[in-house]
Amino acid sequence: MLGTEIDPGILDTPEYDRLIKPISAFMWIDAHSAPSVIAYGVHDRVCPFKTAAHLVNALEENGVDYQYFEMPHSGHGLQNDNKVYEQYMNTVETYLEKYMPVTEH
Repeated sequence: MLGTEIDPGILDTPEYDRLIKPISAFMWIDAHSAPSVIAYGVHDRVCPFKTAAHLVNALEENGVDYQYFEMPHSGHGLQNDNKVYEQYMNTVETYLEKYMPVTEH
């Protein structure tokens, strides 16, 4: 996803962290991050499912308001969990209303 090869010898080093930061959402989270509604498909082959834990942990550690949805039958497109997807989208609407309300002029 980086467009470059990573030497396995640099795993778990600051150099590795520097290289993957542009594609690692959890590395950008801080106390000022936007409230987030996130969903991950368990069968995702684009963004490995186990990476969801990194993002959830970063949001929790930084006190960011978030909601997390796990799609047990879906891949990257979140395509096979209609009921969970509906809950996810309803929560997105709730967060938009709460954090980005439309005001009448």
